[in-house]
Amino acid sequence: MLAATTAAATVATAARSTVTVTKKVAGPQAVADRWGYVEVTLVVRKTTTTIGGKTRVTRKITGVNVPIYPNHTDRSVFINSQALPWLKQEVLQAQFNPNIQMVGGATATSYAFEQSLQAAILDAKKI
Repeated sequence: MLAATTAAATVATAARSTVTVTKKVAGPQAVADRWGYVEVTLVVRKTTTTIGGKTRVTRKITGVNVPIYPNHTDRSVFINSQALPWLKQEVLQAQFNPNIQMVGGATATSYAFEQSLQAAILDAKKI
């Protein structure tokens, strides 16, 4: 009886496969009013699991980077040092929902961040 159970478990394990891929996806540079540009880059983990004949694909945003943001004045640097960590956290919580909370006092950066984010999310869904 024990041998039959072990054999069935082995067959079920052999019929399951999981493939995980991590990619970076960059949104376009979006204009932050007269202050400059914002670009959002997402790190997305895609996991494809096949059990039997059924395939399940899940995607998760595991990282958010902002390589380009307004930093031409001391005030811009200060505002964005406060706003960007907040916006990044919002993305990690919302995942593939581009409707995130804006940051007061950093309106132009927030809108540009959201525009770049929306395009990055659309690209991330294609991988």
